[in-house]
Amino acid sequence: MKPTVRTVAVSVVLSAAAALLSACGSGASGAAGNCTPESQFKTMRDKTLTIVGPDYPPLFMYQSNLDGVDGKIIESFASANCLTTDVRVLPAAGVIESVKGGQADLGAGGWYPTAERAKVVNLTDPIYGDPVVLVGKNPSTKIEDYAGKKIGTTQGYNWVDDLVKFAGDNAKLYQSPDAVYQDLVSGRIDVALMAVNEAAYRLKSGSELSYVKAVPTPIIKATQNAAVTSFPTTKGNDELTAALNNHISKLRDSGKLAEILKEFNIDASAATPAKG
Repeated sequence: MKPTVRTVAVSVVLSAAAALLSACGSGASGAAGNCTPESQFKTMRDKTLTIVGPDYPPLFMYQSNLDGVDGKIIESFASANCLTTDVRVLPAAGVIESVKGGQADLGAGGWYPTAERAKVVNLTDPIYGDPVVLVGKNPSTKIEDYAGKKIGTTQGYNWVDDLVKFAGDNAKLYQSPDAVYQDLVSGRIDVALMAVNEAAYRLKSGSELSYVKAVPTPIIKATQNAAVTSFPTTKGNDELTAALNNHISKLRDSGKLAEILKEFNIDASAATPAKG
């Protein structure tokens, strides 16, 4: 999730995160027997990759198996490196704290790489693009066209401050993308600002709504530099970060990354972040 993947402004202490970790389930993946790891690196627990992430479709989901874009990528990485997976679902605000505190090897859920975040965790190279889009009935590509209109978005995004400055009391902030979408469907807001991956997932079935990529404007600075995602990993575990970068590069070159994105109704061009 995700200045900001979508960072929720909540203080989560490590002890609370640890309690949540112990309450969540785990899953197994990877190969046994004569499996030869693709890369060499250390994990918290031998032959196990510990992952934390929020329930955040379509990017990260977990019930009995890893799912979502990040889930599929991590599943492939674990299998290529002969690892089982221990998956813990946390509120978004606890994910970075858990990786920072050494309670997980990596975090999932579409995390945007930021300078502030890089101070406390390692960050992989960009994985896929996640630009901001306008969602509505025949939406305009220009945010300026919604002056005086009610505009909704999820709290925690790196465009929230700019939106509030532009729309004032007409900016409606929500706790989740689902809440934004429901108010958009019901007509309580005129348009929504969403990350493209969220929008694509929610609009995949028949709907009067559609989304368009926002025209770059200084009004919403996030439109000028399209966001990308990364995996936060334990600070100092450069071998793990390098191994993830290597595997993601292989997925991209083989076309598998684009296939994963398309599986979740996300444009395959997002697999190349500079063009996403």
